[in-house]
Amino acid sequence: MRTIEQQSAEDYRDTLYGQQLLKGFGRLLFVPELEREFRRYLDRQARLAQQLGACLLILVVGGYLYVEHRLFGHLDSEWLYELTLLRLLQIIPGLVVLSITLFFKQVRDIASRMLPLFVVMIGVIAARIDMHYEATQPEMAFRYGAGLLIICSFFFLGVTFWRAMASAVAIVLLDLLIAFMILSPSELQVHWFSVSYYLVLLVLGAISRYAHEYSEREQFLIRKLLGWVAQHDAMTGLANRRSFDTSLQQMLLQARRDRQPLALMLFDLDNFKSYNDSLGHPAGDVLIKEFSMLLDRFARRPLDLAARVGGEEFALLLFDCDADSAEEIAGKLLTALAERALPHPAARGSHVTVSIGVAMLQPEQTAAQLYQAADAALYEAKQAGKNRYELSPRSQRGDER
Repeated sequence: MRTIEQQSAEDYRDTLYGQQLLKGFGRLLFVPELEREFRRYLDRQARLAQQLGACLLILVVGGYLYVEHRLFGHLDSEWLYELTLLRLLQIIPGLVVLSITLFFKQVRDIASRMLPLFVVMIGVIAARIDMHYEATQPEMAFRYGAGLLIICSFFFLGVTFWRAMASAVAIVLLDLLIAFMILSPSELQVHWFSVSYYLVLLVLGAISRYAHEYSEREQFLIRKLLGWVAQHDAMTGLANRRSFDTSLQQMLLQARRDRQPLALMLFDLDNFKSYNDSLGHPAGDVLIKEFSMLLDRFARRPLDLAARVGGEEFALLLFDCDADSAEEIAGKLLTALAERALPHPAARGSHVTVSIGVAMLQPEQTAAQLYQAADAALYEAKQAGKNRYELSPRSQRGDER
């Protein structure tokens, strides 16, 4: 028995989200377009966690520094000076991330991209401090800071698995490099215990993060697929009536604000009932899909919208399109459908045709009134013999906005 997720993906394999669910993502990577969308989603979800993490970093490192001054203030002044500089360097990334995420919204994406670098920087500083404590063996010391940063890389940054893995591996490798540079052979032997501890944390963190992100990506695709289903017609992939009504209202307001013409075209496949009666409903579904693909070719600009608003009824909403252009598009669509010559056993011309009503947005006109004007024009096209378009009387060139 198929799961809901599998069933959704199978039913909507023509969508980008359904295709990715069916294809899988074992390497934790989507196709480029989806990957960018997922990372934006991840950044938004992780923003609060990043802010809390930055605050925690500032408080913890500040607390470390205070206690270390109390513990070691009377001992090695040279090390205390270096330790103070290192701790302040650890605090700076927290201040930067906190400032950007709270006050500089336009560059928040930069903060997300910089996080792995900040973590590596803080981890390397922590490793340097750990090595000094290993060498001096004080009675009290805050050690294994690099290990904590490895765990943070995987769980508290809101970055992808591969970025987290790169950060954690970089901390371990740079820790080893610094150790070979500054530790004596005997001290290096002791340090191998720390390195083995870091490697265990890296493996555990990587396994846990992989499982978590896989689930996160799967839920992202399912939510997006459900959102797509709510806004689109399942059979054709065009916008559904609900989505069309929302877009019509929004585009009407934008057209008025930008003082741009807005054209609405309504389509009705001629003699569709007789087509269904003659060839059956499966053939009718195929015809609807064929016409939908044709209609979608005429809605390629960002603000254009093709929708299925009824059984065999469709709409095309064209922003910044005047009456001349709308009539030209209607004519081209009629020609393109005629060239396809889809057979219709019960039609007068023996092939499928469509009737079109065209209306232009008028001053003070509501979305409902614009739709009614296009619907009235469509009725006129039907009455005049079908397989033609009619322009709403109020949409004539002289009355256009």
